[in-house]
Amino acid sequence: MAHVKMYCSDSCPFCNNAEKLLLSKGVDIEKINIEEEPEQFAKIVAEIGQDSVPQIFIDGRYVGGFDDISELDMDDELEPMLGL
Repeated sequence: MAHVKMYCSDSCPFCNNAEKLLLSKGVDIEKINIEEEPEQFAKIVAEIGQDSVPQIFIDGRYVGGFDDISELDMDDELEPMLGL
């Protein structure tokens, strides 16, 4: 199964939706709360150029946010990426 890392915040509805989608697939998520670890988020912002949340990585590959993984799921591409 793939390693999923998600940069998120507690008050973000898109983060909650992304988490629900990923958990529905049975994957574990390494969540990085940007409010608790702003230095980690700053590194990612510098790397990918996006400063919104969620920011999701699957096996180290940046895949985007909730809209992006939703589209991947609708296109039947998410599960193969997750190793399912």
